[in-house]
Amino acid sequence: MTNLNTNNSQLGYYLAGLIEGDGNIWTSKTFKSPCGRIRNPRIGFTFHKNEEPLYTHLKGVLDTGGINQVKLSNVCKYSISEKNKLIKTINLINGKFRTPKIRFLHRAIDRINLIHKTNIEKLPLDISNISENAWLAGMTDADGNFYIYLGGSYSLNNLMANGIVKCSFSINQRIIDKSTGLSCVPFMTKIADLFQYKIYYKTKNAIVFIANVNNKHYLVKSYFDKFPLMSSKYLNYLSYLDGLNYLNKRLTNEEIISIQAIKNSMNDKRTYFNWDHLDYFYK
Repeated sequence: MTNLNTNNSQLGYYLAGLIEGDGNIWTSKTFKSPCGRIRNPRIGFTFHKNEEPLYTHLKGVLDTGGINQVKLSNVCKYSISEKNKLIKTINLINGKFRTPKIRFLHRAIDRINLIHKTNIEKLPLDISNISENAWLAGMTDADGNFYIYLGGSYSLNNLMANGIVKCSFSINQRIIDKSTGLSCVPFMTKIADLFQYKIYYKTKNAIVFIANVNNKHYLVKSYFDKFPLMSSKYLNYLSYLDGLNYLNKRLTNEEIISIQAIKNSMNDKRTYFNWDHLDYFYK
C-alpha cells in the first residue's frame, strides 16, 4: 500500500489537529511482544469522560479502536492499533501535521513500512494556509478555549466600577515541546497570524495566543463557522458568540443577569451537553 498524499479529506486535517493537540502516536522499542506478537504503532487519545460522545462517533467513522475509562477517574482513552485501520488512518493524516509531533508520525511510518512491507512516504510538515482546512478545528478541540470575562458591576462580586465584558479565544502551548525538544513557536505564530494577533510569552516555557480585541472577533467566527468544532467546546463557542452581543454597551440589569448566566454555563461549569453538531462531522 502506498501513501494517499492526494487525499484532501477534511477528516484527515481535523484528525491531524486533534492528534497533535491531545493525542499521541506511540511506537514500541521492540518489534514483538514476549509471546511473539507483532507490535504495531498505536494512535491514542486521552480525554475527559464528558467528551466520550465525540470519540465514540470518531470510532464509528474510523471503524476501529477501543474506548476505555481509567478506573476511579473521569479519564477515558481511545486507541487505534489494528493493522489495516492503522495504515488507513496514517495515510489519512500523512502530510497534514504542523507541529513537532510529526517526528512520532514518521517513526510510526518507518515501523509500518518495515514490518508490513509497505512503502508509505513520510510527507513533510503542512505549510498551507491554516484558514483553508479543518486542522485548527481539531487542534482547538484538543487545546483551545473560549472564555467570557465579566468585570466591575457585571461581575458576580457586584463591584461599583464600570462593567466590562470581554470575550476571548485562546490556545496555550509550551515554547519547547517536551517530547521532542523542538520549538512550538512556528506553528503558534501561524495561528496568531491568521487572527491578526501575536503570541505572548507567559512564562519561561509557555506561550499563549489570545484573541480578545473586539474588532478581530469576526476572524474567529469566520474560521469556526466554516470549520466547526466537534467536541463540547462547540457549545462554549456558541456561548462565546452570544457574549459578543454584550460588548461595548451599557447593560441593563436583565442583560447583566443574562451574561452572567452564559458565563456560568461554560467550560468546567457546563452541566448541559448537546451533541447534535456531530451530525455534521467531517468526511
